[in-house]
Amino acid sequence: MKLLLVFLLILLLVRKHLPLGFSILAGGFFLGLLFRLSPIQILKNSGMAAVEWPTIHLLVTVLLILIFGELLKAAKSLESLSCGLEGLFRSTKLLLVFLPALVGLLPMPAGAMMSAPMVEQIGKKRNIPAEVMMVVNYWFRHVLEFTWPLYLGVILSASLLHISLREVILAQLPLSLAMILGGVIFCIPKVKVDGDQNQSRGGSTESLRLAFTGILPVLVVVALNLILGVDIALALALALVIFGLIRKVRVRKWLEMMKCAMSLEIVMLIFAVMIFKKLITVSGAVETIPDSLAGIGVSPIFAVLVVPFAVGILTGMTSAFIAISYPVLLSFLAPDGVNYGYMMLAYGAGFAGVMLSPVHLCLVVTKSYFKVSFSEIYKALLPASLFLILCAVLLVLLGFPWGRIG
Repeated sequence: MKLLLVFLLILLLVRKHLPLGFSILAGGFFLGLLFRLSPIQILKNSGMAAVEWPTIHLLVTVLLILIFGELLKAAKSLESLSCGLEGLFRSTKLLLVFLPALVGLLPMPAGAMMSAPMVEQIGKKRNIPAEVMMVVNYWFRHVLEFTWPLYLGVILSASLLHISLREVILAQLPLSLAMILGGVIFCIPKVKVDGDQNQSRGGSTESLRLAFTGILPVLVVVALNLILGVDIALALALALVIFGLIRKVRVRKWLEMMKCAMSLEIVMLIFAVMIFKKLITVSGAVETIPDSLAGIGVSPIFAVLVVPFAVGILTGMTSAFIAISYPVLLSFLAPDGVNYGYMMLAYGAGFAGVMLSPVHLCLVVTKSYFKVSFSEIYKALLPASLFLILCAVLLVLLGFPWGRIG
């Protein structure tokens, strides 16, 4: 009941449109008081959490990602990428899938809006209904959020569970595959194109050059981190320096990009998440959860599924369901070492909730852009999201992971 009260307070503050970081921080302080920590103990542990290396590393990484995104926009990398792909793909369906998915390589709020005009331009030429364009764009824009090392959700998972990005990515790879399959089953069949031929000429050398030029900066970061084992923050910093020099970015432009990237809300969110985790750990709340749930007959799988899904659909934010539910479920997700199956299930269920949430920023802005109704959208989104959850549950029941990940 105490933890439920903490949840309700956080969600109430979020629904009142207070910043997520402030809401989580308030929930953490309230939790500390409920579990009989003194105000001095709460402040002391909060201060310790704020200056610990995992917190600083997470903050630096996220800020570098935001600056990296500004550099890609300034260099018009995504424009080159979209132009190149339209020249390479002869299949309209493949093009409609790849454009939003590749735009998804660059994490940003309401990122589906960046690919929406591209998808609309292709779809209108072929008389594809607006609701179909919207759903395909929205769904495939998010297929990489389980595994792409630049996403805050992946980074938060690694930080909260004290594991590497590689472990998170390998454990959650089935979710990306399940989401792609769900899109192919429930979204793509709605795309009706005579002959399914893209009107642009395919396979030209210039198109290939444009596509490669557009995606190269992102590939450098990923190669440094996942192949060479360079820390993600250092990989981002190196890529910024390399491509800043290549593009001859002036000091004034760097300052402008840094100003655009610096978000007080993101900074506060990171500090709040790490403080909340610290307080829920030192308060002893984590240890009470398994016994309490066992006492009322609740299955761990049910708890790991329902809690992230509920937070995801209420907040519409990946960072929110991870920041709020993972510390509470820590005794299930990492009892003695990480339970990769439960971690995958929690992320899959929470993200399905985010995809269905009527307050998800991507959903709201692209719905408005394509001028379609929620009823038209949910005809495809609901079965696709349920398919994602079902795949995650089946994998856990079948004993995933079947081999060593760590």
